[in-house]
Amino acid sequence: MAAVLVSGPVHAANSADEMVASLRRGEFYFRIGGKQTFLLGRNPTGWQVAQFEPLLQWAAESGEKMVRIHLTTGMATRGEPGEVDEEWVQRWTRVFDMAAANGLYVLPVFGVWADWNDGSKGERWHYWHRNQFNAALGGPANGPAELLQDTPCRKLWLQWMEKLVRRWQGRWNILGWEVFSELDLITGASEDAALGFMEHAAEVIRSTDTRSRPVTASLAGINEWPKLFQSDALDFLQVHPYANHPRFRGNLSDIIISSVRERLKRYGKPVLIGESGLDSRGIHNTLAMAPRAHMGIRQAIWASVVSGAMNGRMLWWEDGYDQYERLDLRTRYKDASAPVARFVEGVDFAGFGPVPATGSDNVIGAALGNERLVLGWFRDAQCAAPDWPIRPVEGEVVALGARGSASEWQVQFHDTGSGDVVGRRTVRGKGSEVSVPLPAFEGSVAFKMSARSSQERAPER
Repeated sequence: MAAVLVSGPVHAANSADEMVASLRRGEFYFRIGGKQTFLLGRNPTGWQVAQFEPLLQWAAESGEKMVRIHLTTGMATRGEPGEVDEEWVQRWTRVFDMAAANGLYVLPVFGVWADWNDGSKGERWHYWHRNQFNAALGGPANGPAELLQDTPCRKLWLQWMEKLVRRWQGRWNILGWEVFSELDLITGASEDAALGFMEHAAEVIRSTDTRSRPVTASLAGINEWPKLFQSDALDFLQVHPYANHPRFRGNLSDIIISSVRERLKRYGKPVLIGESGLDSRGIHNTLAMAPRAHMGIRQAIWASVVSGAMNGRMLWWEDGYDQYERLDLRTRYKDASAPVARFVEGVDFAGFGPVPATGSDNVIGAALGNERLVLGWFRDAQCAAPDWPIRPVEGEVVALGARGSASEWQVQFHDTGSGDVVGRRTVRGKGSEVSVPLPAFEGSVAFKMSARSSQERAPER
């Protein structure tokens, strides 16, 4: 993976600071201000520029650093195939400017599956009938799958994408380029065709973007196409975990930890949570509207920190797409990231990887770290979907397979509702294992475990 750089001020109010975001070979987090940084973010949307203003402001106020934006959703382009709709691109440029003013990096998404789906398999969202590339509307393609093949449709679409990359590549707050969201939901898609499409798309971007930012694409849910994921066309992978997956029974935190770690192990590439939520099917009459759904969302954001993913939060319906369902969940979750942002502030994630962690049947969670610092998050096993009941949990101990040679660790416990420190204790390791007694908690608890040097240890008496 080539070094990729985005330079410029992260906070408009503090532009004197040199803040550079990079994803370097062998690193699994974007490097900002000299540190590998865990990024919190969301998926804002709207059909008017003004709709982005509160969403981006809430993101900044909550300590988030990135937004992922579907360019053809909401503010849809009206340009001819291969050409850029000038009014449309100016509207998006205003949104990007607004993101920059709030200190937010942008991951633009050029293509979205619903625009290339004809509904023939019963998909609820399918807009091929109004896609300007559709031959029925005078476009070059007789079917959606022609986008992925060596056709005039693909040539024109890549020409359009290249013009946008060329126009926006000078912006400091472009984090990377997502060529397409959920390739596998294109009507008639196949892995081989998608691989060929992505290889050509990545070549176009890399020959155009002078700052060599990373390239990605995504599949639906936690689906995998191994040949695509292994390809050099993707600098980092994505997961789109939704809790309605039958294997995880509504527990978003569980599917996040599982899906991220499976991809880290199988492909050895950084993993981005592109989007997520309690239900992929919408929010009417689903778990997303449950009275205590906020508990599941809070668990998911904390779980993302210890999963090994590059980022966290990245909700879908709960972060703006609820507007299309004529509901308002976005206000309810506007500051849901804040406790986690306090927890990860200043942490350098360099060298972080999954840490083995075991406990009793009463707690579920994970740990992540390196030889000097381990982050942990554990929840009450009974605080689960669909009701997320709360009870006091006491006397639990988790055993961590900490790396390195440190025999003594300082543990700092954090309340997951606020991110505040609620206690400290010193623990000693036995061989490669460290046992951490958890304080009494309700719902979940987080901790930072720092290795103590010999100079920091109290003298033996």
